[in-house]
Amino acid sequence: MAVFVVGLMVGAALGVMAGAVGMQMLVDQQGPPLVEAKKPLLAQKAEPTQPLLQTVKVTPGQPVVIGVFGDSMGDGLWAGLYRQLHDDKGYEVIRFSQASTGLARYDYIDIQKQTEKQLEGRRLDVAIVLFGANDEQGIIANGQVLPFASDGWKQVYGQRIDNLTGLLREHGAAVYWVGLPRMKRPDYDRRAGVLNSVYAERAAALGMPFLDLVPATINDKGEYEAYLVPEGDDRPRLMRAKDGIHMTMAGYLRIARPVTDRLRADVDAALAAAGPASVSSLASAPASPPPSGR
Repeated sequence: MAVFVVGLMVGAALGVMAGAVGMQMLVDQQGPPLVEAKKPLLAQKAEPTQPLLQTVKVTPGQPVVIGVFGDSMGDGLWAGLYRQLHDDKGYEVIRFSQASTGLARYDYIDIQKQTEKQLEGRRLDVAIVLFGANDEQGIIANGQVLPFASDGWKQVYGQRIDNLTGLLREHGAAVYWVGLPRMKRPDYDRRAGVLNSVYAERAAALGMPFLDLVPATINDKGEYEAYLVPEGDDRPRLMRAKDGIHMTMAGYLRIARPVTDRLRADVDAALAAAGPASVSSLASAPASPPPSGR
């Protein structure tokens, strides 16, 4: 799956991230000077009023509807979740993810507006979010170029996380934010670590689970490893794509497992709280239709 890299100026051509780390590198060679904002970049929204311990909504007689949002990495997670849950009549897994998107380049695709359109007229019980493969770059905000990981960048990026979470919750979804896996290249992995720290911080502030994928994508020495042993097997299998960023199908099934386990546990807790009638009605819910394709 291609990962895009774009220039700092509007209209710059798309490239492949494997050819350049991202906007931060381009800034050193061209474009306007990188300066911190002298005025607030955004009016800060009040924190959501939802309780810190969210509850998955279960509707008697209907499956739990799970929407997967994200970039190409989110696409792969959707495929893994679908394969692990599609035989269970109690779940329906819908793909909203799109390759070559992210939260950094709203001048390219505004994820907030796109998600609003995607959710029109839809029922959603759970939202799984995995972005970041394209976000290790600067952000243009109020005519300023904010370098990756700067204070201004974190403010704008964090606000976009808050806004997207708020939108998903407005549609009745319990939101789960998924972190990036361990990356092969040390410089890219350091940037992924910055993104994961922002995701974890905003998840704690907003009262939503942050699901860390790093433990599922390292060897017993805590290092990046392309070949790992699947659960219940005794032979290593290739988990990572050649770019050292994305996963193989076996890898996506591996990172989907902790997400699936957490979802099942939370749904079971919600069913237990709702009573025996909800358990039996969810088990008899109609099966989910097959996906329409990637």
